[in-house]
Amino acid sequence: MVEDVSVTDPETDPLPARPRRGPTLVDVAREAGVSVSTAGRVLRDGGWPVDPLLRDRVRETALQLGYVPNVLARTLRSGGTALVGLVAGNMLDPYYGEIAEAVTRHAEAAHPMLAMVCNMQRDPLLELKYCRQLWEHRVTGLILAGGGFDQFTYRDQLDAIVEQMKKSGVVVALLSPRDLDAPQFCVDNRLVGRMAAQELISHGHRRVGIAIGRMQNTVRRQRLEAMVETFEAAGVRHTLLEPARPDAAETAVSDLLAANRDITGLVASTHMISMGIINEVQRVGLSVPQDISVVAIGNAKLVEWSTPRLTHIDLNLEACGRAALDFIAAGVSDAALSRSAILPTLVRGESVRTVQR
Repeated sequence: MVEDVSVTDPETDPLPARPRRGPTLVDVAREAGVSVSTAGRVLRDGGWPVDPLLRDRVRETALQLGYVPNVLARTLRSGGTALVGLVAGNMLDPYYGEIAEAVTRHAEAAHPMLAMVCNMQRDPLLELKYCRQLWEHRVTGLILAGGGFDQFTYRDQLDAIVEQMKKSGVVVALLSPRDLDAPQFCVDNRLVGRMAAQELISHGHRRVGIAIGRMQNTVRRQRLEAMVETFEAAGVRHTLLEPARPDAAETAVSDLLAANRDITGLVASTHMISMGIINEVQRVGLSVPQDISVVAIGNAKLVEWSTPRLTHIDLNLEACGRAALDFIAAGVSDAALSRSAILPTLVRGESVRTVQR
């Protein structure tokens, strides 16, 4: 059973700002004091005879302005293929597989684009490295897919390279909220947290646990804040599961349940944590949902194939990936762009039971 409980509010979901246009060949020519055709000959390096001093001046001007040829606009006009980079958190996680599938399929079907997928393996330093390499490969668009890793420690370094890429004309889009100056194409994670909490509340649960993992990124913070606010407003007592290690959220469930025997429901902030919760609950001799109800966040196939089938919040990842790619194409080719809200959806499975008050 699928229930869409979200509401679109155009006041809180404005269109993203148009991407800042990078410097053009006309800008380079004007600053260097040469004709556009001369600037083009120098920067294409096609063997045309140009005075060495003039050539150096044009190249230096292009470097100072951050100019690189607009490959996407050129290929869109000629029918060729442009390159877009997608940096995914961890390809062993089905969440990112779904994103990569959406982006690569849409690039092939709707745009003359080739999507290059880079697996950063949840390593923020590797994310920085891939961004630089994609820039060196003259990508015309960059999509950062985010993920459950430390997004704070190296934030300034990432911000610097993103700004450099944007200055050179690369259009950048985000698939999760991050402290970067680029449009986000994702559902409202505070709404997601409220929806997950409300599902347990609506089934009569008055004592619950929250399995959120380590607070390493904005997504988890937003979801947790919304869950806590929703539970407190309803008078529901809640306990936060705080694992000792980043990868131990699931295995800490048994300690949580042992110390809080009156807990009847758990909210998992990701689909991977939810799968671990089911396994751990069963390992300690309890069952889902007879003893513990579970609400998950995420819509990977693992959630649909779980036993019991998990009640979860679908994040509409396919629409997010498609919207980010459309934004990149429209931003570089000056096409018209309209954006509608991307909404999360509650999908009811068999992992939540009603508790009699």
